[in-house]
Amino acid sequence: MTRPVVVTGGDANYFPLIEELCASVRGFRDADAMGLAVIDGGLEAGQMAHLSSRYGAQILQMGWGFDLPASRIAGRDYLKILTTRTFLDQHLTDADVIVWIDSDAWVQDISAVDLLRKGADKSGLAVVSQTSRYSEVVMTLEWAAFGYAKVKAQLYKNARRAGLSEEIARKVGDKPTFNAGVWALRRDAPHWERWRARQAEVIGRGRIFTSDQLALGLIVHADGYDVELMPETCNYMGPFWCCTPDEGLLVERYLPNAPVGIVHMAGYDHMRRDLAIGTEVRTTDGRTINKSLRRPAWVKG
Repeated sequence: MTRPVVVTGGDANYFPLIEELCASVRGFRDADAMGLAVIDGGLEAGQMAHLSSRYGAQILQMGWGFDLPASRIAGRDYLKILTTRTFLDQHLTDADVIVWIDSDAWVQDISAVDLLRKGADKSGLAVVSQTSRYSEVVMTLEWAAFGYAKVKAQLYKNARRAGLSEEIARKVGDKPTFNAGVWALRRDAPHWERWRARQAEVIGRGRIFTSDQLALGLIVHADGYDVELMPETCNYMGPFWCCTPDEGLLVERYLPNAPVGIVHMAGYDHMRRDLAIGTEVRTTDGRTINKSLRRPAWVKG
């Protein structure tokens, strides 16, 4: 069996979430055999020491990866996470598979990590599409007169903003966006080099924040690299949250109500800062509760 390393990263403000993610990984039997690494994006020395001693996390000190002027960084060192992770294969040479999980996510069912590993073993890259049965909006439209509409697809918009040709933008414009918050890549996969090349191509004029996600879409949709599309339970972002009647386990909203493997709190800014803030969660027996999506609300002790 290949050896996966789970990687995340962030700054001092995200330390509580990083710790909750690390605790979720180490909270399963035999999880000590799994590697754990954290990219320093502005953590304090004491925070890094705690993550290392308590969870056995390897702290990665990495540069920006690309030549970016200080004016574009503007003190936002946390953006380093989005530019350095495409170089992880060069820093985690003992890993067979690198599993990235954003720090605003945590592992509820470790089988999701194993499934991501299997997907990477098979196709090199394993990732979840943002187009699914949980998508409230499939595409963004700009309505015009006489019933005409202009499609404003995310990949097309970001590709053009990054200065890519109309031909390339159209090639990816009607394709699904892959969420870069959770993915797995086999360390010896050819995707790494091409992903870096595509990110270098788009980061000059495009947004730093979306450069890695756009580049990920390009290597699959434009360059034809293999991908294994994973179920939503491997990167569950709602917006429909559901749990078991005992209010102890998050599950998919729709049948078969499978347990959520990785809980991703994308967009829940206030909740990420305050454990007391909750959101609407429906139980499978028809009730509605208000509860935080963070790990301490679902794991006791």
